[in-house]
Amino acid sequence: MRKPLLIFLLILLTVSLGFAQEKQGEFMRLHSELIKVNDSLCYQVRKEYSGIDTTAWEPFCGVLDNFYFRSWYEYTLQVEEYNPHADTICVVKTIVQYPKGQFMKIHSERIMVNDSLCYQVRKGFSRRDKTPWEPFCGKFSNLWCEEGYEYTLHVKEYNPHADTIFVIKTVSSVDERKLQKILKEKRMRLKEEGRNDTIRAIPVNRRR
Repeated sequence: MRKPLLIFLLILLTVSLGFAQEKQGEFMRLHSELIKVNDSLCYQVRKEYSGIDTTAWEPFCGVLDNFYFRSWYEYTLQVEEYNPHADTICVVKTIVQYPKGQFMKIHSERIMVNDSLCYQVRKGFSRRDKTPWEPFCGKFSNLWCEEGYEYTLHVKEYNPHADTIFVIKTVSSVDERKLQKILKEKRMRLKEEGRNDTIRAIPVNRRR
């Protein structure tokens, strides 16, 4: 009696492990940029999920089911089966997504360079960054910039010597004139109260 019961339990365990493995699926990475293949825009994909993987990207021109793609984001996905030649790949779960490109800031005031009105820019996104501003006399693609506002941008590439910088997304914008007015009013109020407190919290007006 024990031998048939043991065989039954082994079969049950094998089936359970197979089902668990099938449900888990496989991992794949999705490139942040689409490519054109025979007049069709296709994904760039590769198997596994390591960020240091150097496996060549391959085109996938089918449909990613249960998934929403945002340009300039690279994804790690859990899929039922990795098959770049299939019509549809079913996505079980989006493991992680992160933006490609770089971040930069635009100063609220422009400067004159060789009789041209140019932007002042610097790489990064921190307001505490003391990196010197540098001139950018080109133009921004996909951005409407208002004078007097400091912008934080997510761009394809930070290059102040380029003719055009492509903006993926406007992260935030701050009205510097309004900010300085608020800080001045706070300093005046503290002075009237006879206090010499340092204003630590800087209000930020974010516009989307």
